Amino acid sequence: MSYPYRLDGNPYPSSPTPTLIDAQILGGKRHKEAKSAVLSCFSDLYSKVVSGEATDKDFRLLTIIQDVGSGKTHLALHIKGLKQVEEKTVISYVDLTQVSPRNMNSLYSAMLGGFTDEYIAQMRRAVVKHLLTLAEQSSMARKIFNYGFFDSITGKRLSDKAELLLSNELSPNYSALTNTLQRNFSPIEVEILKLVVGGRFRADAANVSTLEDIIASLAALASLNLRFLGRVTVFQLDEFDADRESTEFVKAVINAHVPAAALMLIFTPSSYDEISKANASVFDRLEKANYKVDLAGSNTYEEILDIIMEYIRFHDSSKCFTEEEERDLAAKVKVIYDEFPDFRNVRSMLNIMYHATEHSCKRGSSIIDEQAIDETIKNVYPGLRIRGSVMDVPISDFIKIRRTTSDLAQLESGVKDAVRNLVNYAHEVGAVAKPQKSNGGGVDIMFSDPYGTKVAITVVINRDHAKSFEQISNTLKTTGFVDKLVILTNANTTAGTNGSAVVTMDRCKMIDLIYFSNKYKNNEMMEDDSQRALMLAKSIRIC
Repeated sequence: MSYPYRLDGNPYPSSPTPTLIDAQILGGKRHKEAKSAVLSCFSDLYSKVVSGEATDKDFRLLTIIQDVGSGKTHLALHIKGLKQVEEKTVISYVDLTQVSPRNMNSLYSAMLGGFTDEYIAQMRRAVVKHLLTLAEQSSMARKIFNYGFFDSITGKRLSDKAELLLSNELSPNYSALTNTLQRNFSPIEVEILKLVVGGRFRADAANVSTLEDIIASLAALASLNLRFLGRVTVFQLDEFDADRESTEFVKAVINAHVPAAALMLIFTPSSYDEISKANASVFDRLEKANYKVDLAGSNTYEEILDIIMEYIRFHDSSKCFTEEEERDLAAKVKVIYDEFPDFRNVRSMLNIMYHATEHSCKRGSSIIDEQAIDETIKNVYPGLRIRGSVMDVPISDFIKIRRTTSDLAQLESGVKDAVRNLVNYAHEVGAVAKPQKSNGGGVDIMFSDPYGTKVAITVVINRDHAKSFEQISNTLKTTGFVDKLVILTNANTTAGTNGSAVVTMDRCKMIDLIYFSNKYKNNEMMEDDSQRALMLAKSIRIC
């Protein structure tokens, strides 16, 4: 099966929410700038504690604000999966929408669950390695591994016992473990280390009963990560909102200034506003965040387009994606973005790209074509139509016409031809008299209405509206030979006299005209098309 642009598979994610695999790809200028800011924060914090010492000054608060479906979760997961981040940080990611009830114990449990199994295994191995070093020097520490006289005479090494412990084939001696660790670690750190060694790291959630206990445990965990892994600890809380327990919990973490740790809060502009109203003290702390990444309103066409292109670039291992193909796809995305406000976010646009890629693949198309986009919108978003289209133009035809008429001279020529065809059609169905040849003076077509009124139509389309006004004015001066003049223009003007009417047309109206004209010339007019064509004629004062 061949995918568009010579790709081996569909580059776009199919999941409505990002996964760690999808999040490897990050596009968009503002998202990349946000990424740089976050990495700068992590690097700054790491530089302060790399020596192994940390104080309450070594705490950072980051906030990321962005609209729903625009990539804030994707950004968080992308950062979490970066190799350069993994080497210097330990990250716990929590989606707060998945936490219920939202109390301090469930929040702490979720934060422990937010650490990866890979991290837990690394931490466990690092601690066991430390204990193994102690065991080589102390008989008490050797008891941790249940290493006795029989082991020594049989030639079993301490390292063998350590591997058995790591593979869960040996249970540690917890009494010896406590006695060994309490010499150099606080009671809370000892309890956490015992759980780590025993392979029950996340069970610590059951050992806390107060908010003070939780904060102390978080501080202890950050301290242990720095000591054993040489990394700072990052707590990512996604979908943070004005929930009372959540805000009080976060307030306590911020107030504690957990050493060698960063708290990264991710929320929407509406949630941020709700927090400002519900909890002034928490809002004040958020406003004073060390790094405040505000991505609200970043759903620009340029941002979304770069994200769409980045997925192709990432999967284009042979680098065959051409500039011409990129321009072609960009033009199609522009139409979708302009015509459908519902798709002006990353999540919705990527969904369209995923399905359009699948449709193109099934039909053997080498690119994401208009038909694939049309099929996607019909199947995935049934009932959706171009806004304001009288002729009910299909998405695929709308995209084609809009792209082929991007040049204004070509657009004006197409509209003039379409207006002539529409007048001819109106004559065929008896709505107007037979069209006559124009007498020049900028008039494109002349005809008489059923009452004998002589009507002239002229089309004026310019990029420079001042030029349009001048052209309209000149036309008004030279058309005294008709009873009524209709000027169709893209200029926003109310110019005219009692015997003339200026009709302002948007691009959708012009595409309606060209779509009708194409069907008319190809003898494809159906009954519904006939009714719509007459409505279109009335909308531009032909009848």
